[in-house]
Amino acid sequence: MTQFIQNHPKRSAFLSGSVFLFFYWLLGFDGITFSDDVYYLLAGKSFWEGTMEVNAYHFSSRWGAYVPSGFIGFILGFDPHRISLISLLSYVGSLYLLMKILPKGINLWILVLWASTQVYLLHFLTKVYPDSLLVFWTCLVPFSASFRKEKPFAASLGLILGLFMGFITKETIVFLAPFPILLFLRDRKNQKINYSFYLGVLVWGLFFGLAYLAYFWIKFGDPFFRVSSINAGHYISEFTYADKGTWAMIRRLTYLPILTWVERSYWIWIVLALPGIWKAWKAKHSPGIEFAFTAFCLILGFWFMSSTLKIYNPIYLNPRHLIILVPILAFLIALGWGSWEKSPKIKLTLASLIAFGVFISFAQQDLKMVLFQTAFLGIFLIKNQQLQTIFLGGLLIIPALASIFYQEKIKSYSDFIETLSNELKTTENQSIIVVNNFVKFSEEVLFPEDQKVKTQLFPMEKLDSLKSLKPEEIRVFVYDYYLHAYPQEQEDVEAVETWLKANYLLQKETRESKVWIRTFTQSAK
Repeated sequence: MTQFIQNHPKRSAFLSGSVFLFFYWLLGFDGITFSDDVYYLLAGKSFWEGTMEVNAYHFSSRWGAYVPSGFIGFILGFDPHRISLISLLSYVGSLYLLMKILPKGINLWILVLWASTQVYLLHFLTKVYPDSLLVFWTCLVPFSASFRKEKPFAASLGLILGLFMGFITKETIVFLAPFPILLFLRDRKNQKINYSFYLGVLVWGLFFGLAYLAYFWIKFGDPFFRVSSINAGHYISEFTYADKGTWAMIRRLTYLPILTWVERSYWIWIVLALPGIWKAWKAKHSPGIEFAFTAFCLILGFWFMSSTLKIYNPIYLNPRHLIILVPILAFLIALGWGSWEKSPKIKLTLASLIAFGVFISFAQQDLKMVLFQTAFLGIFLIKNQQLQTIFLGGLLIIPALASIFYQEKIKSYSDFIETLSNELKTTENQSIIVVNNFVKFSEEVLFPEDQKVKTQLFPMEKLDSLKSLKPEEIRVFVYDYYLHAYPQEQEDVEAVETWLKANYLLQKETRESKVWIRTFTQSAK
């Protein structure tokens, strides 16, 4: 093994990262999220069954999100964990691109560690979301652009494929719209413009763009139907800003993105990527500047991009949107790793920025993030490169593995599935089972072969309909995970509790891990 690592350093590093991701995927599955993933799972199933219809709902046009995942389900069976294999393939493919383009002399293990251990990236490794697939297409853009001088035709095709496939996966790839322009200006400044590459970008861009618009023109009579559906999909909620007043907009456009980066552990990645960005900016050769421009465009888009063209409403600061940044920042971190050793000024700047993140976490009373970020200050004190890498591995891998146990603790997904399955299988009792709204929403994914759940499971939000039915017996199944993931459902839970106390008598009560099960019968009034 030692000889293999020494003789094949890049291959061994890639295999190590891939194996880590595989075992995390295998052991870290904590169930579905009861949210958008339900749509993508069902859409993929419908597509390969030949029943999927593209309509005004803008998710239905995200072919890149559900067609590949649906194919996995078509081959391996409709199981959320198996279908999330597509996310693993996306991550491993991204790691391969990064390893392929990494310059000689750069610490390969630094890249692997930073590209494979971010907790949000890993959380969606076992999920079916467009963001995890978008990781690969995002990496393909700077990867392809790095070959624009040697292979202009292939590079231009790869860049446009990354943007186009990214767009039909999820629209956030438009963050990279300024990328070709920035690259052109950079090449022009250095007087190294390869016109064949930029002509290819233009031609391929027009080809794919016109084909895309033509599809909607032919099918719906409007080439911009997709844009209209995105605009129509915008709605006012707790996650919008344009309707919340000037102060809400100012907060969103100033410091809230920084708080999100710190709170969701992206801050360390961004700070330690700065030396790599600086190194790439000063260098005249690829790769580096392509990844620096990609990171700049993604951060700029996350900060200022609107969720709709009807009005200016900055997108919701969902940490899931940021996982596409992780491999890009990891490459830049590896590129500039250790450069602070020769510059006390750079080291002080990085340490100060990390300390700033610690201060924010302290103000948020987030002890875990205080300890996590503070520990990284130790990197600057270790001079030995091998010890530094081992220390870094511990800092990154331990929290990543701990997140598996954390998710199990707050979710107990397997216990939830087993308990609800047993309730549904109870043949002597076919009474209505009142469940959390998100459980009812996900019933076709949770129990795809059981048709009776559609009539037996009843969502709490439809209390008025339940009142009109006046069932003699009701079973109430409360999954406590809602307190963590969907706290807004507390209002529906309380309304059901109030009605039950006034009209029903408690007959039986049990608690199974995160599940609270009770049986009620009508009171004699």
